[in-house]
Amino acid sequence: MAGVDLNVYRFDYDLTFAALLMNADGTVYRTYAGRDSSSALSHLSLPGFVRVLNETLQDHDEYVKNPRPPRRKKKRTIEQIPRWAREIKNGKARDCYHCHMVYEGRIEDLQERRRWTREQAWLWPDPVQLGLTLDRDDQTLVKQVARGSVADKAGVEAGHHITGIGGRSVRTFGDVQRVLHETSGGSTRLALGFKSDREAWTKTLRLPKGWKEPTPLVYSWRGSKWSLSPKPGFGGKPLDAAEKKALGLPEDHFAFRVNYLVTWGPNRQTGHNARQAGIRKGDVIFSVAGKHDFRDMNHYHAWFRLTQKVGTRVPVERIRNGKRETLQLKVIE
Repeated sequence: MAGVDLNVYRFDYDLTFAALLMNADGTVYRTYAGRDSSSALSHLSLPGFVRVLNETLQDHDEYVKNPRPPRRKKKRTIEQIPRWAREIKNGKARDCYHCHMVYEGRIEDLQERRRWTREQAWLWPDPVQLGLTLDRDDQTLVKQVARGSVADKAGVEAGHHITGIGGRSVRTFGDVQRVLHETSGGSTRLALGFKSDREAWTKTLRLPKGWKEPTPLVYSWRGSKWSLSPKPGFGGKPLDAAEKKALGLPEDHFAFRVNYLVTWGPNRQTGHNARQAGIRKGDVIFSVAGKHDFRDMNHYHAWFRLTQKVGTRVPVERIRNGKRETLQLKVIE
C-alpha cells in the first residue's frame, strides 16, 4: 500500500484480495471483493470474476456516453497515518505496508487520541447483516434469506436477483458492501431493487439502529481486530478430537492449549495480567465466561474484544495436569 492514494483506491483493507474495476478518471464501476469467516476465498471464483469483467464492459460503454468524474480530493497515503508517520520519522520506514495496516494505524491513532468508538469498527458490512446470503459465482443471486431479517420483511426470497441498492446498480458482493459501508448505521431506510424470472420491483429495507454491528463470528476474520481492546493477553492452538477425548471433553466443545502470553511489546500488560490470574503456557482453556462454542481462535479473539468490558472479571476454566480449575481474569485495556 506504499504510496497508494486512499482517497481514490477505497476498498475493505482487511481483505487479502480486492479488484477495483475503474475508469481512469477515478470512477469505480465495480468492486470485486469480499469474504466471510469460513475462508478468504468464500466470495471469490474465476467464473464469477470473468462474469463481472465482461459485464463491466457494458458499464464502461454507458459511462463514456455521460461521464461523471468524482471530485478529486487531496492525496492521502498510509504513510500519512500518524501511527506509521512516526515510524518513518524515527527512521523505521517499512519496505512493505500491508492493506490491513491502514485500519490498524487508524484504530491505534484514534485510540491514542481518545476518539475511538466501537461504531468506527463496523466497516464494509456483510450482506448477511441484512439477512442476505449471495451466490459465489453470480453475486446478484440470493441463495438464502434469514427468517425475520430486514430482507425477509421486505419480501426478498431465495432465487431473486438484486439489481440495485440505495439507488445504485450492483453486480457484485463488493458493490453491495460499498453501498452498505456508506450508509448510516442509525435507524434508516434503504431502497432495494430486485427481480425474479417474471417481474422486477423495488422494496424498502427498514434498518434498525445499530444494524451495522456484526456478530463476533462475522467480524472474526478481520486482521484489524488485533488492534481492538480489551485483549485477553493469551492464545494458543485448538485441541483436536483425540486430545479433547483424552481430557474428558466433548468433541464439539471448543478448547485450546495456551502456547503464548503477550508479555512483550506495547500490549505486554495484557499478558502479565493473564499470568497474574494464574494462566500459564501449556494450560488447556475449555471455557471463557461459560462460552465454549467458538468456531476457531479468530472467533475467540473477536468475541473477547467485542463483548468483554474493561474493569469486569471473566471466569476462565482451565485444565492443568488433569485438574480442572476456574480462574478469574480481570479485563483490562
